[in-house]
Amino acid sequence: MSEYITQLQAQGFTVIPAVAPLEKLIDIRQLTEEIVEYSEQHLEDPFDLYYLRHRSDQGVLYDLFQRHPEFQDLAKSSEVMKTLASVLGDDIFLYENSLVYKPPGCANAVPWHQDFISRPNEPKKFIVWIAIDDVSVENGALKAIPGSHKEGYLPWYRVKGETHHDRVQEEFIRGREARYLEMKAGDALIFDAMLLHSSDECHSELPRRAYRISYQGFDAIRPPRGTPVVVYGGRPDSLSKKYSAPRVDKPSWRVFMNKVGKRLARL
Repeated sequence: MSEYITQLQAQGFTVIPAVAPLEKLIDIRQLTEEIVEYSEQHLEDPFDLYYLRHRSDQGVLYDLFQRHPEFQDLAKSSEVMKTLASVLGDDIFLYENSLVYKPPGCANAVPWHQDFISRPNEPKKFIVWIAIDDVSVENGALKAIPGSHKEGYLPWYRVKGETHHDRVQEEFIRGREARYLEMKAGDALIFDAMLLHSSDECHSELPRRAYRISYQGFDAIRPPRGTPVVVYGGRPDSLSKKYSAPRVDKPSWRVFMNKVGKRLARL
């Protein structure tokens, strides 16, 4: 068992260094600046029918794997996939993804929360947070409570209209020791979706961009939007172990309407 897996199981997170080369990060930084500029012009977005609209006011660019091929290699790093396979199994799909940053001049703190806390009955998920820039306390590093993932999902409340709208009740945070998770550009933070985490408000001139991807096994292949994207495994021999029941073909809408039409014609 690798040190990354041991850390992930014990404290709920681990950091794998240098999963993305500098030349790749330079291209990604330029691209994100262009995406933010386009978003702030409020121009038509051809992906509105399929994915969420970017929120540059709150520092979130949504569904970049599907929109921009430059992000696809980041989401499929071999070391990251190997570590995830140890906790999710040999078949993994991309549940959702976004780029998160701290827009200056905005209320950009992220409150204490657990990811997908409002979906406790869905299969287990893990998050990967790839640093596009160096991440420090000064420019808004993530902070987490080690071991909190072992407590399961905690009581929460919702603040409508906010990007991070589902938040853990304050009484479950008070008096607990948090750890700042500083990273170098190109490092990958992997953490359990149930890990308690947040970040402070920050108005540093140093950018803090991170590509955030959540992953899930094949227990239920239902992404929240768009279509499923397999990033690891998915071979027929593996699928047959999970989905062994005979397929039942569902009648299409056209077949259904033809049957209705035939019956009406007999009247």
